[in-house]
Amino acid sequence: MSSGYHSVMIRSHRQSLLSSVVLAAAVPVLCFSGAYGQQATQSRRVVAVGDIHGALDGFTGILQAAGLIDGTRHWSGGPATLVQTGDVFDRGDGVRGALDLLMQLEDEAKRTGGRVEPLLGNHEVMNLIGEFRDVSPGTFAAFADSRSADRQKRAYDDYVKAAKRQPKGTALSREDWNKTHPLGFVEYVDALGRRGKYGRWLRSHQVVVAIDGTLFMHAGINPDVTTGSLDDVNRTAARDLQLNDDARAALVQAQILTDYATLDEALEAAAMEVQRIADALKAQADPGSHVDRAFVDKVQAFLMIGKSSLLAADGPLWFRGLAQWDDNAGPQVTALAARLGVSRFVTGHTPSSPGRIKARFGDRVFLIDTGMLSSYFKGGRASALELQDGRVTAIYTDTREVLVSSAAR
Repeated sequence: MSSGYHSVMIRSHRQSLLSSVVLAAAVPVLCFSGAYGQQATQSRRVVAVGDIHGALDGFTGILQAAGLIDGTRHWSGGPATLVQTGDVFDRGDGVRGALDLLMQLEDEAKRTGGRVEPLLGNHEVMNLIGEFRDVSPGTFAAFADSRSADRQKRAYDDYVKAAKRQPKGTALSREDWNKTHPLGFVEYVDALGRRGKYGRWLRSHQVVVAIDGTLFMHAGINPDVTTGSLDDVNRTAARDLQLNDDARAALVQAQILTDYATLDEALEAAAMEVQRIADALKAQADPGSHVDRAFVDKVQAFLMIGKSSLLAADGPLWFRGLAQWDDNAGPQVTALAARLGVSRFVTGHTPSSPGRIKARFGDRVFLIDTGMLSSYFKGGRASALELQDGRVTAIYTDTREVLVSSAAR
């Protein structure tokens, strides 16, 4: 992903929307059940695969080269552990197939004592919160069926009704709305909702996991802003996703949004609603039966999503320090590893050129995003990183390269 992407993602007009929040409210603290263990089940052999971006053939090919699946795309890795460090989504057309394969392998690996550990990347989270700008037309089309045109029409009609309830009261034409909500869009959003097939599955996974002293994650941890444990990183991401889900649900229930609003549409509607409430209170008018402290808190928390761990440039899904720090940052990396109780980091997110896994800082950091979607990343190719008995090996579809021998380890 390009280094400038994040800087333009939260657009300047969105910042003006955030500035319209005029009510002071404390963000509620949510409690979650579930395990967020720092250490996953250990295995003698761990294989990590980085950013896929819809490159289903590349993903399948590297899993076969690593001996994790057979020619029929079923698990053949026995007790091995596969870690996929996020960014299955966006750019390529094979997103749905890659998700289905991961879900299948997660079940199959358990039967032979293996493990598949898919992690959340920034593109997973972008799609979960309604940021669809990098979704390919082919991905939407993969979710379309014979009833998609009818669903699209109903979704647009609901959008118009919600727009008319806003202070501006304006809506896009059907033609313009359909450009950003093509056939398959409704089904795609439903599948990624918290009750959808992929949405439930994705929300059950973590941002970071440590296995046998190696920390796997999508991007990186900024030691200047992350002071807690790895459990805290996972809990914070889960909390921020929950805040997004709860706020959207409240806005939908109040008929301010529909279920198919993009992130831009949702932020604009939420900002106008907060301003409307403020104006009503100032005029000592009734702001509406749906308005209470809990509603305002949820909407305000949603409007601050750009500063959450899900989108913050220095957050664990976006931070590029481990890939971009100067080589003399070795002591900083060593100190971070010691604080987190690990010996090395394995991350994706920042493509290595020219399509090779890169070791940094005395083999404490391994960058495994090698541009698997070669039609998008010039010179990119599929790769995997194998860790076994102290040996670290880069695997490509046509060769292997030992990066750290067991003796050196």
